[in-house]
Amino acid sequence: MTIWIILWGRTERCLKETAEEIKQMGTDCSYFVCDVGNREEVYQQAKAVREKVGDVTILVNNAAVVHGKSLMDSDDDALLKSQHINTLGQFWTTKAFLPRMLELQNGHIVCINSVLALSAIPGAIDYCTSKSSSFAFMESLTLGLLDCPGVNATTVLPYHTNTEMFQGMRVRFPSLFPSLKPETVATKTVEAVQKNKAFLLLPWTMHALVILKSILPQSALEEIHRFSGAYTCMNTFKGRT
Repeated sequence: MTIWIILWGRTERCLKETAEEIKQMGTDCSYFVCDVGNREEVYQQAKAVREKVGDVTILVNNAAVVHGKSLMDSDDDALLKSQHINTLGQFWTTKAFLPRMLELQNGHIVCINSVLALSAIPGAIDYCTSKSSSFAFMESLTLGLLDCPGVNATTVLPYHTNTEMFQGMRVRFPSLFPSLKPETVATKTVEAVQKNKAFLLLPWTMHALVILKSILPQSALEEIHRFSGAYTCMNTFKGRT
């Protein structure tokens, strides 16, 4: 089976560097400059992909931005940007590629989400809101594909991953809540897709979060946030520099 990876992003330099790394591993790779928050640009580049490369059978929605500010400290345009890229971008990319997957009865929609979709923190209101919306989108999409043979969806909800995106964020007990390695998230994502797993929480201990939120009162959850450092973890946030 021939594998061809297609990269989308807003920065051509980063796309080119990543494409070269992938090619050095022996895998074909192409890149297209595209802002997924721009609907018309998504549709235009999707058409270009089909014409130059072929049909896309696995779509991985991984684009996201975070500004790391409270609501009152956030710029209106920055808030809109988060929603356009983190949430609406998935609407446009999925609408662009899903129809052909349904025709071929062969396809997979993958969303790299965040555990913050299930449990928000202060100081990242734009990100948490967009990830919750994204989770609802994927939940609805997954159910809508139940009667579509050969086409599946996977949503990955990882804890903090050690990348530049949340640089500076600090939890109170890092030894108890260590950051995930990007390689771990990638490997587990591939395994989930191979098994047609609808939802994946990383690490597995995050399942406790779902259980606690369903049984504990809000006051208890607030104390857990304070004790774990989640309440203040964004105070030292720097983000990408």
